[in-house]
Amino acid sequence: MKKTNGIFIFRPAACLFLCILALSVFFLPACSREKEQPKAGVANPNSGDAVYLRLKKQTEQNPKDSSAWYALADLYYQNNLYDRAAEAYKKVVELRPSDGYSWLKMGVSYDRQNKPKEAVAAYEKAVKYMPSYAVAYNNLGVAYGKLGESAKQITAFKKAVRLRKGYATARYNLGYAYLKTGDKKAALEQYKALKDIDEGIAGALMEQIKGGA
Repeated sequence: MKKTNGIFIFRPAACLFLCILALSVFFLPACSREKEQPKAGVANPNSGDAVYLRLKKQTEQNPKDSSAWYALADLYYQNNLYDRAAEAYKKVVELRPSDGYSWLKMGVSYDRQNKPKEAVAAYEKAVKYMPSYAVAYNNLGVAYGKLGESAKQITAFKKAVRLRKGYATARYNLGYAYLKTGDKKAALEQYKALKDIDEGIAGALMEQIKGGA
């Protein structure tokens, strides 16, 4: 988990798709994935590595090979080439429109480029095809926040919490979102719930509440 501008987000690159993005000062985006994914490769695509060259050749020879595009997108992402990653994930969803996880990772790629509008569009597709995946709603909430969509942000965080009551990241984000709208009482309710889930994150939220953010 990485803290960006005060917001907590799980980064697929940081946790290698083990666990995934940020609004103003203290939101916690989430990791794109909680279950480990097969590695597409760990080499730098710019180095002429055989894995990269093989994947590029596969996509050139067979542009409809969605698996090759997916692996190539992951490789780009792992090497911080987020613009290329987004374009490659876009190729995947063109071939597999209902692949919610590719939409999610596309959203993360856009978020890393500070393109919240594009990230929101991708996350909205992710929750459409993965309506029970709490992480997608958390990330969507963070992206809404970057666009100043407070009401939509809170709705997304509330959905993430309903899907997973023990989701500390989403509860923090929900509490902080309430605080930003002036609803200190609602923020305190999330703090109380967090105390039984993660004392550290609960303490971070209380610091914001006391600071009158």
